[in-house]
This record gives sequence, C-alpha cells and structure tokens, in this order.
Amino acid sequence: MDANNIRYFVAVAKYGSINQAAKAMFISQPQLSHIIRSLEEEAGMTLLRRTTQGTRLTHEGEIYLHHCEIILKEMDNLNSYIRGSRNEMTRLSVSMTRFSHTSECFNEICRRYQDVPGMTFKLYEDSSLNVIEDVTVGRSSIGVIHFLSQNAEITQKNIESRGLEFIPLAAFRPYVCLSSSHELLQENGRKGLHIEQLKDYGFVRYIGQYEDFIYHIETMKGPVDLNDSQKIVYVTDRQGQMRLISATNFYTIGISEFNGQDSMYKVISVPLLDCVEHLKFGIIRKKNEHRLEIEQEFVDLVCRRYAGLQKQENQRNQP
Repeated sequence: MDANNIRYFVAVAKYGSINQAAKAMFISQPQLSHIIRSLEEEAGMTLLRRTTQGTRLTHEGEIYLHHCEIILKEMDNLNSYIRGSRNEMTRLSVSMTRFSHTSECFNEICRRYQDVPGMTFKLYEDSSLNVIEDVTVGRSSIGVIHFLSQNAEITQKNIESRGLEFIPLAAFRPYVCLSSSHELLQENGRKGLHIEQLKDYGFVRYIGQYEDFIYHIETMKGPVDLNDSQKIVYVTDRQGQMRLISATNFYTIGISEFNGQDSMYKVISVPLLDCVEHLKFGIIRKKNEHRLEIEQEFVDLVCRRYAGLQKQENQRNQP
C-alpha cells in the first residue's frame, strides 16, 4: 500500500471533491482519479460515490478513512523518530525516480565511502509524487525527480508549498528503449521511431505510476496515452524491465542510454520522433536545512552527470 496514495485519499475525503483535492495537493485531476481507482482496486471495494455535487464516502470508505488516518499519524511519528536518531556523519538517504543515470551517482558515492565504519546509505525508487513526499516528511534528505515540461508550473507549486527548493538539472526529449535485435531497428535503423510504429508491440511500464510522462506522449499529431495500449506489461524494477525488453519485442519510453545498457542487456535507445514534449529533471531538498558534506557531494555528482548528458543531447540535436 502506497502511503502517498493514502494521503491523496484522505484529501479527497476532506474536500469532498476530486477536483478540489487535486488543486490542494498540486496534481492533476486525471492523476488523482487514477490513484483513487487503484486504491479501490487494491482494496477490492468501492470507497467513494461520485455525485453531481462531488464525492462522498461509502460505508466501507468511512472505515477505510479511519484506518488511513491512524496509519498516517503513526508514519509521521515514525519519521520524526528516525530523523532524531540518525548518525549525521555516516548517513545518506536519497529518493529518485527510476533512471539509471541517477542510481549510478548513488553507486559512486557508496564506492567512495565503502570503508567508512557505520555507514548507512539508503536509496528509494518511486514516482515523482512519492519522491516529493519522501523529502517532505524526512524519509530522504535528497530527491531526484522528473516531470513533463507542460506540468512544470503545477510541479513547482507543489514543491514550493512543501518548503522545498528545486535545483534544475536538464531537459531531454524522449527515447524508445527496445532490444538491439528488434525488427523495427532492422527496418528503420537507429535514427528514431514514430509512436505509431509501436502500436502492435507490448508496452512495459512501472506499476502504479499513472502520472508519469512516459505514459502520456504529446506528438505533433496529438496526445497518445500509452495506458490505453493493447498490450501492457507491468514491472517494479529497472533490471527486470531491461531483461524483459531484451528477451522480447516489447518496448518502453525513457531518455538516452545509461552506461553499459547495450553491452549488459542488449537493449538500446533511439529517439522518439515527432514528440513535442521534453522530460525535465531536477533535485529537491528542504530549504534552509543543514547540509551534510556527503549530501552535497552527491548533489554535485548528480549535477555534473546530468550536465554531461545535456551536452550530449544538445550535440545530437545539432543539424
């Protein structure tokens, strides 16, 4: 059960409207509707009744809400306890969306400090909304997120409303990730693919991340929602995703290749043609909070890594 989704459900119950709750929580109404539906599917019961005046709790929803409020209170208490008991000299906690470019930076920090006694490093991988929540409640001190450029304003408001600062990293056009032996590559080469060429192939996506840019492609011909794909495969981790794509004709959408992607998995990335959107990346952390040396070292490493990726991206786009 996703704690962040519980908070969204509590907000809908409080405001009596998915639209009003979405505005208060700084996410889109379709995103929040997806979250509520996923909660109801997970619970196996109807939690809300939709009416012309908004929403109201069912009997089961009222009981569910009571338990949610208890869970959230205890989670807040637990996070307060964890923050108070951390050893500041040997700790690093990072939340990130599932991109290998970020995890490689975390791995490098672990390598540098592998011989330090008592080190405790934590890496959480989740959706952008949950990463923002992790940093807000103190589960992680640093977050690395991505979002659709057209959602930049609402994302920035969400971040600012929580007392967080945002450090921009880079913006990338989307790439199609598929097996290096895929038949489409044999036919079209590596210059790029159109989204229409992928309609008959299975789309691999992460469970629960309905709001992700990867699933809502804005093309020159109009929007394409990959949640409506005829074939969908759900996974929970990047390694499983790569192995699945390598062994099938499935695909996913991401950014440029990470180090060793082709040699390790026989999976490559080619540009998604005619896409009018970009994927923006940035770091979030609490404003005016004491910075540990190791935290700043990680931030500097991530900034350099994405600056290099941005330079490569710009070079590829030159005529």
